[in-house]
Amino acid sequence: MDAKRKWRPDWAKGLTAATHAGLARMAAWRRGRPSWAKGLTAADHPGIARQAADRKGKRRGPYRMHGRPRDLHTLDARDHLPPDRRPEYAYLLGLYLGDGSITKTHRLEISLDSRQTEIIDSCVAAMSAIHPRRRAAVRWRKNSNCAVVSSCAWQWLLLFPQHGPGRKHLRRIELAPRQTEIVEEHCLDLLRGLIESDGSRFARWVKGKNYPAYSFENESDDILGIFRAAADRAGIHYTLSKRTTISIARRADVERLDSIWPIKYPGGSTARS
Repeated sequence: MDAKRKWRPDWAKGLTAATHAGLARMAAWRRGRPSWAKGLTAADHPGIARQAADRKGKRRGPYRMHGRPRDLHTLDARDHLPPDRRPEYAYLLGLYLGDGSITKTHRLEISLDSRQTEIIDSCVAAMSAIHPRRRAAVRWRKNSNCAVVSSCAWQWLLLFPQHGPGRKHLRRIELAPRQTEIVEEHCLDLLRGLIESDGSRFARWVKGKNYPAYSFENESDDILGIFRAAADRAGIHYTLSKRTTISIARRADVERLDSIWPIKYPGGSTARS
């Protein structure tokens, strides 16, 4: 009968840590384990109850960004932006102001036309150059001509303080002093990002001749003001075709923009051969 008896664990035999060496070692090992690993809950452990009270109302899972400091206002964005990456930052700032956003998971997302593959590649290169771990990805939306370039890092909150709830044209958009310094130095890169995200280069046919021009359209008066200030800084003439649209049509200005940006735009030739 004893030979046929099924094996039972030591605790099921009525043994305790005082009478069994194996259970004593297990009890000693369990003393160093956290309370939740011992099967305790907030109802029977005060430490777990305090932790549950602190977490109440906070989202968990991917929303918990490990390594993020508690007070972002004590940090300086220039600590996370190398000096040699300022042109890429000005360009990425223009893309963000045109059609970008930062989600609750600290993910920077910029929506672009999926047919403009060269612009998507430029956005990925700029975002990867500024990202702390050189990461950027492209998500192609089904049944639409939209591609979303994105990367996740809490440093985006410092680098783009214009983020906030709601749409940009419904709230105040201002450049921080550190951003103004970079924009004044690399104003053409900012204009390029603004036009490539929320603008276009198009053909104007007058008496059978093609006179290409650039345009930028945005609902936010603040972002339009940022575009005009950068154009004035670069010495580029522009006109307001309507309240939300800025046009650059002078041949000298269009040729200057074409010579700087190596991008193929619809309605025109290659910007740089």
